[in-house]
Amino acid sequence: MTIVSSHNSTSLDVSGRDMRAILEKARDGLVRRVEQAVVPRERCLRVEEGIPPLSFLDWLEAQCHPSRYYWRDRSQRTEMAGIGEAHIIAPEGNAFVDAALRRIRESLSEQSRSARYYGGFRFHFHAENGRLWRNFKTCRFVAPLVELFRNGNVCHLACTLKGEEGRREALALLKQLRFDMPPSPASLPRFQERSDLPDRAAWCALVNQALADMATSDLEKVVLARETTFQGDSPVNPVSLAQALARCTRNVYLFCFQPGHGRAFLGASPERLYSRSGIFLQSEALAGTRRRDTVPDEDLALERTLFADEKERREHEIVVETIKSALAPFCSRLSVPSTPDIVKLNYCQHLITPMEGALQPGVEDEELLTALHPTPAVGGKPAAAAMRWILEKEPFERGIYASPVGWVGTEDAEFCVGIRSGLVLDTSLILYAGAGIVPGSDPEEEWQELDAKMAQFTRIIIKDGAHGNA
Repeated sequence: MTIVSSHNSTSLDVSGRDMRAILEKARDGLVRRVEQAVVPRERCLRVEEGIPPLSFLDWLEAQCHPSRYYWRDRSQRTEMAGIGEAHIIAPEGNAFVDAALRRIRESLSEQSRSARYYGGFRFHFHAENGRLWRNFKTCRFVAPLVELFRNGNVCHLACTLKGEEGRREALALLKQLRFDMPPSPASLPRFQERSDLPDRAAWCALVNQALADMATSDLEKVVLARETTFQGDSPVNPVSLAQALARCTRNVYLFCFQPGHGRAFLGASPERLYSRSGIFLQSEALAGTRRRDTVPDEDLALERTLFADEKERREHEIVVETIKSALAPFCSRLSVPSTPDIVKLNYCQHLITPMEGALQPGVEDEELLTALHPTPAVGGKPAAAAMRWILEKEPFERGIYASPVGWVGTEDAEFCVGIRSGLVLDTSLILYAGAGIVPGSDPEEEWQELDAKMAQFTRIIIKDGAHGNA
């Protein structure tokens, strides 16, 4: 169940000491509710206290806890910043997707509708994660122990409790919360070294090999990716980097999952895999790319070339038809526009075809995840052949990059595609970007597309021309 103390968070405009006093009072009220709550043994209990609006990322940066989690949806309507873990679900084995979603449903309660599990899956469902990704397991979903949660303008300080041990852990963590917000985000390291895997020459060879294989097989499209590592002169603070991303991105899902000190996966993804509210379903095809230009007329010209480019339109149509075919068996109604629209991000613009429909009774999230991932926007077509090609030829392990990343609740769920993302490993920042290869692709143009897709990170971390070849 959910125990809530209401607070008219839209009516307050506070800062400084007043904000600290209000938050401390809310914390004290939440402590009393946690102490008095009847905590079930098997299912999660949600306890909440209303608070005024504040910067969630500032609050998260102030918390000295090894595990920190952040999520903000693309519309910026909902936001979560959490620390600690009330419950971790990380099954192994071949059926880990089904097992994870089943265990999440078993742990959630109809009376705790605002409780959510946040996490993601590895890209290759049937391959092992490598050394870089060992902290993220095959899949890993977390119900944060203490969190700030916002829906619209209504904010809460909340705990998710599971058993008596969960109550004790929550009470201890609540007493450690910090409400002195930092005056400014912590500075990022100076990044002085860059390495690409594959490098430019190897990339061109890989693209040409893919094109040659397409000419002699049924492979229609394969998405190749690049792993670019930047070495900093001090540890990377993932939350500080997420704050910088929040300031310079729009129309994106913003996420940061830090399971321990020195390890985090974060990104600013423009792509929805699917969103479900009851039986109402939304998905989309996002494929076909042009860079942005600061001159409006030039930017419009780039948009027009994107719409007119036969190769880009063919790549986009492959994604549309595949997602449409994947969703159709689960839907009683599915609406798909006949022509794409354009979505403009800070450094890129893409073709997008939104889809919406109604699910048939009894359809579960694991069915949607298995049917949709990988879309041709991150894998290829045919999916099985493209995934084999990537697994055999790509010189690095994707981990959670380009995989389903999001949250699951009692009656709703939302997953983005974990692109435009990076992995923090102590002093290193490892960035990932991919490009769809179809007949007619040019290796050099695709390399430049990778740089454009990484720009939301590289323009943050490359200071004063410290590393100009990005």
